[in-house]
Amino acid sequence: MTLPNDPTLRVCQAVRLLRHLAVNLPSPLNIAFDPVPASHLAACEHLVSQAFAACGVQQLRFCHDTLAQLSSFEVLISRRLSQALPSGPLDVGSHSEQLIADFDFSPAPAGVQREVIASFDGTPLNIYSCGGADLPALLLALPCGLPFELCQDWVQGLAAQYRVFTWETRGLFGGAEHFDSLAVDTDAQVADLFAVMDHFGQPAAHLMGICGGAMIALCAAASQPERVRSLSLWHGDYTLGEDDWRTAHQRNFEWLMEAAASDREEARELQKMFVDPATLMTTPEPIAHLALYPYTNAELFYRYARLNHALNQTDLHAILPYIEVPALVVAGDNDQTTHIGGSRHVARTLPQARLHIEQGGSHVAFFEHGRRSLPVALGFMEALLAAA
Repeated sequence: MTLPNDPTLRVCQAVRLLRHLAVNLPSPLNIAFDPVPASHLAACEHLVSQAFAACGVQQLRFCHDTLAQLSSFEVLISRRLSQALPSGPLDVGSHSEQLIADFDFSPAPAGVQREVIASFDGTPLNIYSCGGADLPALLLALPCGLPFELCQDWVQGLAAQYRVFTWETRGLFGGAEHFDSLAVDTDAQVADLFAVMDHFGQPAAHLMGICGGAMIALCAAASQPERVRSLSLWHGDYTLGEDDWRTAHQRNFEWLMEAAASDREEARELQKMFVDPATLMTTPEPIAHLALYPYTNAELFYRYARLNHALNQTDLHAILPYIEVPALVVAGDNDQTTHIGGSRHVARTLPQARLHIEQGGSHVAFFEHGRRSLPVALGFMEALLAAA
């Protein structure tokens, strides 16, 4: 992202990117700037406080130049803010106050429409749409529990040729207050997919699934094949009952989700691991503000674990041979997150699948440089449309 010259706008843009973390962290939010001249410190603190207050974070505590007492989330926030602040004098007069008052801290990205709907059981879902109404429909199943912004470049890129729809995971977005009464199993997550299609009046659509979203797309195709025109499965996290097809990350994640899903007290204890600033050493910096969202507090982490554990318990062996829609299965030869062997098996077992291996491809590359892979996704679906 290119930052504007105006320091107030730079800070507002940084706060907008960080809001998913900030609004879910315990109060007060601790912030430590990189060394700022004493003469500028009060103005910087005032500007940051005003910007956070505008997006609902009222209590801040400034720790000046020490990061020692900050959580991983607060370290990340402090670094991003320090990059946005000017090195010279800062004017925080009426001009800055008006800019903050007029700034939209939670906008839909360009060309994207956002709304909230009730799913099949009344659960609120944040849903997104992009692209012309006369274009073929494509439904994107996001990685379970992660914000829309992580994949917004993909949505906007696909929307040049498709009417793209997606949604954020039940119980983690959209204001679901009574989580314990919600269904969190795979069937419910698949039903959300069809609820989005129904809302937009789409009897059938191409399905694209990313990471855990690939599981949801496959289960949707198995349950209602007449509504699925094709499957495009990217870096899928597949449960296949074969440990050799699981990376160390997948095995650790599966254990973590099962343990945290057992009860809230266990989730609370496990969530403390992610407060350690060492977490940032293994989290890709460009997407850290989004990837860390479901770990920001114990309740979010518990919900995230319940939903992911349900997906991890869903064995695909029984359904793969019967999913007869055309499918593209994509894996990366440098992916340390999900195992290439799982994707190879899925591609071999699906009756109408082809496998595409991205050279140097990985989860990180997909989210940081997704547009590079866009021709692969579009080419697969274009070939289907041409054949039809």
